[in-house]
Amino acid sequence: MDENNQVKRSGAMAAQAALQEIEERRLREIRRRKRRIRLAAASVVLLVLAGVSTVVTLSIQTQLDFSRKSDRSPDVLIAGFDGTVIKNVQGHYSQDVSLITFPKRLQNVFVAATDPGFYHHFGAGLSDVTRIVSGDPEPGSTLTMKVARSFFEVPDTGTVRNLEELLVALWLEARFDKTTILRSYLERTYVGSGIFGVTAASRILFGVQAQNMSLHQAAVLAAAMNDPRTLNPLHFPTASAHAANIVLQEMATQKMIEPEQVSALSRTVPQLSPRISEDDYSQYVIDQVMDEVAVRVGYTSKDLRVVTSIDARLQMMAQDAVTDISNLRLKPRGADQAALLAISPDGRVRAMVGGTSYDPMSQNRAWTVRHYPGRMIKILPYYYALNENPDPAQWVPDSRKEIEGWKPVNPDRQYRGQVSLRDAFARDVNTVPVELTHKFGLGNMRDFAADVGIESRLSDDIRTVVGLDPVTLPDIARLHALSLNGGVTPRITVINSIRSSAEGQPVLYQRKTTVREKTLTDEAMLAVNSMLAGVTDPQVRLDRPFVGFGALAGRGSDAWFAGFTADLYTVVWVGNDDKSRAPAIRPDVDVASLWRLFMLDASQGFSIRSVARGTSQRLVEEDGVSDMWKRHWVDPNPPLANEP
Repeated sequence: MDENNQVKRSGAMAAQAALQEIEERRLREIRRRKRRIRLAAASVVLLVLAGVSTVVTLSIQTQLDFSRKSDRSPDVLIAGFDGTVIKNVQGHYSQDVSLITFPKRLQNVFVAATDPGFYHHFGAGLSDVTRIVSGDPEPGSTLTMKVARSFFEVPDTGTVRNLEELLVALWLEARFDKTTILRSYLERTYVGSGIFGVTAASRILFGVQAQNMSLHQAAVLAAAMNDPRTLNPLHFPTASAHAANIVLQEMATQKMIEPEQVSALSRTVPQLSPRISEDDYSQYVIDQVMDEVAVRVGYTSKDLRVVTSIDARLQMMAQDAVTDISNLRLKPRGADQAALLAISPDGRVRAMVGGTSYDPMSQNRAWTVRHYPGRMIKILPYYYALNENPDPAQWVPDSRKEIEGWKPVNPDRQYRGQVSLRDAFARDVNTVPVELTHKFGLGNMRDFAADVGIESRLSDDIRTVVGLDPVTLPDIARLHALSLNGGVTPRITVINSIRSSAEGQPVLYQRKTTVREKTLTDEAMLAVNSMLAGVTDPQVRLDRPFVGFGALAGRGSDAWFAGFTADLYTVVWVGNDDKSRAPAIRPDVDVASLWRLFMLDASQGFSIRSVARGTSQRLVEEDGVSDMWKRHWVDPNPPLANEP
């Protein structure tokens, strides 16, 4: 019995061992399958990553330009819309900066101003990586990432571009030493006024070779490289000098200079000696074009050809008109400066004069300087009201009462109780635009102002709708040209295209007409034209239908006249840079004479037609550019030689 039990136990144990072995083989097979699956999955992932990496690398490589031109700075040929050469700009791009001859003390200025930890990181800081991963569109902050940014042929912003710049920065750090990266930064970084790099900037701004700059001059350039828009030493000398002083203090903190040297080196204004001369054409146009080229193309080693929308004939007429009327009428009456901006209905700039004479230390009064608008901006709430009810004869209250803490006062101190919208605009009252803004909401009105193209910041004070806040001439042009452009805000630009001068090279920038929603309804446009007809001064006569009116603002510091024919809108500003009053200036006489002199000559060559007819024809043709601006005409007596 025991023997039988033992046999049974042995059999059971053998069976159990056999089952265990079978189970182990099964588990081993499962593990082998899992390993094969994991290996296959890892291989697929690696292949995908390799593919993505290859695609990204190739994509980034196609966007980069590492070419250098050590023999000379690239030329930028600027032409009018018809190919007429305006100017060939030379020497604005630095090339072949040698750190052997560029002193270490000056190198330290740019490192301290931009990236004090430059010699200790590997291309990007933790804050840069965190910002990119979080989707923050702010660009990278390290010197290497800024160099990486300069190698992209077409500047761009956003998270994707920031990630691309990070990858290029890491590659630069792995491929090159810090000296080479710093040299590229000194060569390729934008300073402002269309100038790139230290050798060009030191020569143009200071009149010295780069290696001969003072520490404060170098600090001025270093600050401008960090913020060329608001620390351009030509246009913001006080702010630029202050920023340079802060750079010197940072150098003392980093033990690059002695602390007691800071006060001795600091200055209240930069040591400038600009080497910029005025040409036959307005240098303000050249400055604006070069600044836009810098924004749209960035650093380049290639010669460029820039076709602008400037009409050479109109530009010469504008300059002559500003010079003649300023000398005869404006300066004797206390206004030292004037500016003029003329655009076609779709927003292409045809003529621009930024001052009565060119001064490299002055900003372009026709483009960037803000002026108090007065009546020029009052049309804004009328637009809003006519979109709601397109009847210019609708009644609105005209009474002196307190609205949001302010009692508007009409210029003639007369109040009619009730007045039509058309009559209120013609009488230039203050009560109605304020009442309309209060009715529809100041927040809505400020949003509407942004929609119609006013880019200058408007305050939360209800008086902004009667001219409290200064604006630019392009702001006013976008606002007034709405009805001329079919109710669509015109995109005001100076450049039509940018391309390399070499044959077969792709276009780097091309102005495109984008489809935009109407800001004014068709019914509102008809009402606006009716309203503007009632305000046009009959004494300002042209040889064709037109709209035009003047304004005095800023308690007498700013005088305006603006208006348009079927094919051209022009706004003129007159005043003083220090905002001092010129009480003898009469907008509807003195400023209007400048506007009229230019418009009479500029309109020659266009067919005579009403404003409404011109707008209708453009809408039918779906083309914002009309008449002679469609054709490449050649003046039999050109003011400048044509491009060879």
